[in-house]
Amino acid sequence: MMGLEEAGAPPDQPLALPYRLRWHPRGERPGAHPAHGEGGDGTFRGLLPLIARPDPRRIDLRASLRDPFEAIHVRNFAPRRAMTVAVLADVSASMAFDGMREATAELAATLAASAVAGGDAFALLAADAGTRDDIDLPAARRRGLAQEVRARLLEAPFAGRSAGGLAEAALRLPQRRCLVFLVSDFLLPADDLAALLDALWRHDVLPVVLRDSRAEGDLPAFGLIETRDAETGARRLVLMRPALRERWRAQARERIAALDDLFAGRGLGAFHLSDRFDADALVDFLACR
Repeated sequence: MMGLEEAGAPPDQPLALPYRLRWHPRGERPGAHPAHGEGGDGTFRGLLPLIARPDPRRIDLRASLRDPFEAIHVRNFAPRRAMTVAVLADVSASMAFDGMREATAELAATLAASAVAGGDAFALLAADAGTRDDIDLPAARRRGLAQEVRARLLEAPFAGRSAGGLAEAALRLPQRRCLVFLVSDFLLPADDLAALLDALWRHDVLPVVLRDSRAEGDLPAFGLIETRDAETGARRLVLMRPALRERWRAQARERIAALDDLFAGRGLGAFHLSDRFDADALVDFLACR
């Protein structure tokens, strides 16, 4: 588990949240996560004979003097290393619907603050029908990164008519394994979603499904309502009635269940974010994964 709240953080600086890995990162940069291999720092594993680990700097004099066979012992440690946290964000037009943009920005800013607080790097990649160089930020650890991430997502246009560029954007991630938060409403064809998940095969992927309660049937039982196509902007009037509302609700439940089944089939568990970003719910989810 990694992540600490930042004492005395400025008002616009998100608090860092804890997260943990299900794998051991590789690399040379010291960090918060248990890693593969051996090192001179990190978690104490035990003692080894000097012949097994010839590092005189790690000799344990007390253990060596107590050994009746006069063997020399050295302390052995499991290293702790840093890695990269990335947000791969869908910024198509449907993601600008009724607060989804703000929820995406707050989520990404919180993850950036969390990564930097724990010594990890953070990267932001975005796409609609194509990649979005105006939003992307390469992996970095600098101060103020969270505010920059939030500003880019709040100020950039979310206007593309599809999220087909996400698979191409995924190829821009570092080659070394990352923790990737895939943020989308996942209103994309099944083939595109499969291609996207295939492109992310080497990474630890955590899908974040953005949902809008009104679009899923939180509607009046009867009356005229105006609907808008989130991608094209086309509007039309619909006479809402109980049977139609229940049909919309059933379709929404089926879509979410199908998404969860698809993710589960690839060993992934999704975090569902409805209407607004809830930091406490994300903490609980990360603690159980």
